[in-house]
Amino acid sequence: MDTEDNPVRLIKKYPNRRLYDTKTSAYITMEDVERLINSSENIKIIDNKSGKDITRGILMQIINELEDKSPRQMFSNAFLTQVIKSYGTDMQNTLVMCFNKTLDLYLSQAPKATNINKPSSKMDPNTYFNTVARDNISRWQKSWDNLKSKK
Repeated sequence: MDTEDNPVRLIKKYPNRRLYDTKTSAYITMEDVERLINSSENIKIIDNKSGKDITRGILMQIINELEDKSPRQMFSNAFLTQVIKSYGTDMQNTLVMCFNKTLDLYLSQAPKATNINKPSSKMDPNTYFNTVARDNISRWQKSWDNLKSKK
């Protein structure tokens, strides 16, 4: 999303598989793209020849590389298998909604979690995360019940 505070940084992918950052007028690597993302840059990657937005594909490649390098993968084979099986089914929309709601919930609670180790915090980390987990389970149960009642 392009905003005044965070304009889109355009990156072009050329047929030789090289990525070109139009802001710096220089070729960059996938690791550079990862660094841009981690520094909260708003990026868009297009295929230079066709003009097609290929950002998602590049992001998936970066995730795949991170998964390969990480000693603890975020996405298990069982999880990925179920995601693949959901494509083209009624479950696909449900999973998309669940993923997005989970991410929104996590991002809304992340700032609170950074305060738990401060002296003014009245809860120890275990109590805090147990409380958050119970709250989240309750919210998800309500959401699931609402989904079932709409069918």
